[in-house]
Amino acid sequence: MTSERAGTRPVTDRIRRCGEVERGYDVAEVDELLAAVDAVLQDPPDGTGAGERAGAVVSAQVRAAVFSGARGGYRPEAVDEVLDAAEDALAAAERERFLRARGPEAWQEHLDGLGTLLRNRLDRPRTQRFRRPSRSRAPGYSAAHVDVLCERLGARLDGTGALAPAELRRAVFPPAQGERSYEEQQVDAFLDRAVELLLALR
Repeated sequence: MTSERAGTRPVTDRIRRCGEVERGYDVAEVDELLAAVDAVLQDPPDGTGAGERAGAVVSAQVRAAVFSGARGGYRPEAVDEVLDAAEDALAAAERERFLRARGPEAWQEHLDGLGTLLRNRLDRPRTQRFRRPSRSRAPGYSAAHVDVLCERLGARLDGTGALAPAELRRAVFPPAQGERSYEEQQVDAFLDRAVELLLALR
């Protein structure tokens, strides 16, 4: 990520920056994360290096990354594109390490378990797939809009529809309250597992 083949510029050199008075993502924080990703991806596939060490960055951490705002920082949309590619690459490396360590049967069991976990919630009736916010006036995600995305995910898992991991990563739902809403944290956790499964199925 931060170091590439000879003759090419590092990824961080190619991320667009905001103007001096505009706020973007903190450059040092983004660079630190991408350097950690690079350390894992440079690990030889048949060896034990950065990717095998405790504390090595994993795809889920990239997906959940949050950066401070800074004037003149990286443009968020440009960073998001790079992080999507970083997450995809890490997920592929994690799959290879899993297969090498535990074999294809264990990998399939992992996929089946994750698929069952998601299916158990997708198969629930509309407006009943997730909890309501704990307080009646607390804002949540619009249940109707979340349900539409859930149904698209179900079609993707059935092989009857298309849905890319990036669409789940970038999902934004209108706010709602009461019976018309779902608890944000539970929906976010579900979508995180859904992205994990879609990446694993590639």
